[in-house]
Amino acid sequence: MEQAMIDFTRKHEIDTQYHFVTNYNMATINDYMQLKGFKITDINERTTASQEVVEAAKLYKAASCQGNKKARNFLMNLQEQVNVLNNPFDDTTIKRTINNSGLDYKAIMVDKESQCVVQGLKRDQQLSMEMNIQKAPTAVIFDCDEEAKPGVMINDFGISTSQESINAAVNSQLKCELPQADECINSNTVISLDKFRR
Repeated sequence: MEQAMIDFTRKHEIDTQYHFVTNYNMATINDYMQLKGFKITDINERTTASQEVVEAAKLYKAASCQGNKKARNFLMNLQEQVNVLNNPFDDTTIKRTINNSGLDYKAIMVDKESQCVVQGLKRDQQLSMEMNIQKAPTAVIFDCDEEAKPGVMINDFGISTSQESINAAVNSQLKCELPQADECINSNTVISLDKFRR
């Protein structure tokens, strides 16, 4: 989904700023369990899935201490390693992903347990609750040239996990948000930019 949005904004020459917000709750953990083929009712698999989701969030926040662009690259690389290539979420995969993203492995391992990362995760969780974000992925899009204009939340990217189908879903929904797309009908949720800034 992230790559599809990046491709769309480049194609349409839209200046963008990306802010990734970590979000984990019962629904996102259930989605992850289904993606990995775990049984939703299996307590051990739920515990493993919950630990992996929280660990990934901590790693992303720690990576962002070394730069947002590198952290986004790390996140996309980690998703590819675990969700596309089906590599286990283990130390080997994590270390490979960190190194391939141009990040300092030792620094991330220290930073992920820091108070700064803990506070960052709490802020993200609070923001997700205030915006009523229930699913991952969810995109909230604001037009920074018109700050009074409400943002749009998109959280339906289709049921397929293929990159082609995700690209098609993202393109069709984002085209509706382009200024000349007045004829487009959508049911996306609107949200205030002030909530995002807090």
